[in-house]
Parts: sequence; C-alpha cells; structure tokens
Amino acid sequence: MIEPSLTGWRAQYDRLQRSHAHVVKPCRSSVEYVDDLHHFMQDCWHLKDWIKNDPETGLATTIEKTVRAYKSLRIAADLANGSKHLNRYTHEEGAYVTSISVTAHLGQDKPVDVECVITLGDGTQTSAVSVVRDAFADWNTILLAAGLVS
Repeated sequence: MIEPSLTGWRAQYDRLQRSHAHVVKPCRSSVEYVDDLHHFMQDCWHLKDWIKNDPETGLATTIEKTVRAYKSLRIAADLANGSKHLNRYTHEEGAYVTSISVTAHLGQDKPVDVECVITLGDGTQTSAVSVVRDAFADWNTILLAAGLVS
C-alpha cells in the first residue's frame, strides 16, 4: 500500500514544483525541453484532479470552476490533454504548439535556447515560457487563497 503522504494533493503539487524546476532550468537538449514542457503541463493540469479527489482540501466542489478562471491553466489543459491523447484538444482555449525553434550556443554553459510558440483557437499566440510562468504563479495564488500553502 502506498503511504497517504504520497497520495494526497501535496504529492502532485510537489511533482508540479519539480516539473517547473526542470522546464525553467537551462537546457542542453531541445528534446529534453519538450519532454519537460509536456510533463509540466500534465502535472499542472492534473493538480486540479488531485485537489478535487483529496477530501483533506475541502475543494472538491469548487476547484474546477476556480482553475477555469485562469487562462494559463486553460491553456495548460489543452496542452496536457493534447500531449496525453495525441490530438489537438480544443475544449478550453484551443491551444496547441505551432512552432519550436532552437538556437545552439556552442561552448557556453547554456548550450540550447528553445522557444515554443503556442497558438490559441482565436489565432493569438503566446510563448510556452510565459504560459509556464503564469500557470505556476496562478496555482500558487489559488493554493494560497485556499489556505493550502503559506
């Protein structure tokens, strides 16, 4: 049996924090960056389910509405579901990655810059970096307001 401390919402939040640390660190490979981006989006979106299903949070009936108030989390939902199911999932914002550009820096500590452009259903574009930053901050705002983190 898995210990309760490993199965509560906090375990998923801790995973999200580790995913965030991976996706914002200097990267050495564009393939690893894209993997880290997928993991972050999945961990980010699925935190909602862990909070919803953990009776300790008291948020089972409100968390769905709460997260949908944040555009960054709706974009994360599209990217998480799209990468999980191998399709362009358009339920939330119609977001999908439309381009990935890689710049190599030979002989430097930061050998690769990767820029992922995300296009939304309305045609506007944003960067994966800004979605990651905003989604992580928005989760911390939600958790702080709910009294789950200090």
